[in-house]
Amino acid sequence: MAKKIQLNNAQWNRLQRLANDKGLSALDESTGVSDRLRSNGFVAADRKGCEYLTEQGARRLSQGR
Repeated sequence: MAKKIQLNNAQWNRLQRLANDKGLSALDESTGVSDRLRSNGFVAADRKGCEYLTEQGARRLSQGR
């Protein structure tokens, strides 16, 4: 099993919201939250700037808090 990357409350909540929603604007959250999730491959954004959960993000979410 891969090492579980620690997430703070804002990052964890962001992953949960993305799992429940089809996409969120990158402007909905602070840049720091989105940047860290993107840099770890948990979140990606489409051409319109809407973020979505990646497969890697879904795996991290399934590992639990």
